[in-house]
Amino acid sequence: MNEWNEMNNTENNGGSISAFTQGTLSERAYNVAIGAHLLVGLVITYFLALRMPYVFPQIYSVHPIVFSIGFLAVGLIGGRIAAKGNYILSLVGYGMNVLAFGTLLSLVTVLYPVQYIVLAALLTTVVVLTMTVAAVIFPNAFLSMGKTLFLALIGLVVAEFVSLILGVFYPNIFAIIGIFIFSLYVGYDWARGQQYPSTASYACFTALQLYMDIINLFLRILRLLARSRRR
Repeated sequence: MNEWNEMNNTENNGGSISAFTQGTLSERAYNVAIGAHLLVGLVITYFLALRMPYVFPQIYSVHPIVFSIGFLAVGLIGGRIAAKGNYILSLVGYGMNVLAFGTLLSLVTVLYPVQYIVLAALLTTVVVLTMTVAAVIFPNAFLSMGKTLFLALIGLVVAEFVSLILGVFYPNIFAIIGIFIFSLYVGYDWARGQQYPSTASYACFTALQLYMDIINLFLRILRLLARSRRR
């Protein structure tokens, strides 16, 4: 009798997992899944960036070109895999991007005092929560920004590249523009995530998009804080 109950429990658990990974989720479960995936990714990033701060910089100092190419390859391939619509692939792609960005942050955070990092994290949290609430209230307003935000981001990247080549760089101005763009991207990606089918794979993919927005936002806030405090 006990063996029969154990078999039933196993089947029920397996069915629950299958329903989550392959079935359609309720709106609440879908949003909880987005938040859970995002939180796990940020926790892993914290561990990689702040608990292993000298491992990856040492690797970078020995093989900087290989390290840079590896970062780009892992991030790009991970993003492509995550968009396939399969939960396992989405999870693998998400994990690859978390590894890539966690490694990047481990190189960056060693350059800044802890108080700047903590303050930047707090400000990023406030911005993310504010923009998420705004996207819940005004989803259509954010959805209409998609093309504009994409063009603005491309323009910012080109402007930064050209400024570096010309030797005329305005880091504070670029940082403020970047903060503005990625703040709006948080709201846009949340609103767009609500337009996807309510499945685990799209919850993971939406979490990935929000994760990259948050990391970019955090980095630009951190740089702006550090430059402002040095004056």
